[in-house]
Amino acid sequence: MSIIRRLQATITAGLDNAVSQVENHDAVVEAALKDARTAAARARVRLARVQKEEANMRTKHGELQTMHQKWTDRAIRAAEQDETQALECVKRRNACEQQITQTQEAITRHKELERNVGTSVDRIESRITDLTQQRNLMRSRHSAADALRVINKIEGDCADGIDDTFERWEMLVTETEYMAGNTAHIDTLNDSYNEAEDAECLKADLADILSKEKSDKEVDNE
Repeated sequence: MSIIRRLQATITAGLDNAVSQVENHDAVVEAALKDARTAAARARVRLARVQKEEANMRTKHGELQTMHQKWTDRAIRAAEQDETQALECVKRRNACEQQITQTQEAITRHKELERNVGTSVDRIESRITDLTQQRNLMRSRHSAADALRVINKIEGDCADGIDDTFERWEMLVTETEYMAGNTAHIDTLNDSYNEAEDAECLKADLADILSKEKSDKEVDNE
């Protein structure tokens, strides 16, 4: 477990040190995340192996208990006819008992190992999640800062600001359109007559509406 803890500490320390010294921070963080994911994957494999070994030990423990009972029963039966054979059965029974004790101790150690490895895996994966979220946050902030820097540079390069730049651009386009003959001639006299005629039409429509409203009220009163 100390190896995993040292690996985690190394990843964290290496990341903090590299970020402060290397220009390409995103690449450094990505490399650290890759190492952390590799470490987590190896720890997961180790955890699975420990769990499998523990399962095998539990199976063996059950088999030994069965054999222990069998040799006990055999010793009892043999004692009535052949003491030598009965003693051999007891010897086998005692050997099973010793193996049962050893297997139980091994199961206990593996259980503790499984708990420690599982805790380390959870800690590493939690750290990976934190690093990933922090990286995404820094990427967003970096992108926003880059965009703001570009805008400031554009406005800084233009003495009158970006708005005046667009205005001069529009003037240039309009001038080009005039030169190309794409701009229609504006007839102000015709426009003034059109506006007056439109106003008269609107007044006539309003008079019709008011007249109809008045007629409807007179009908209702009757």
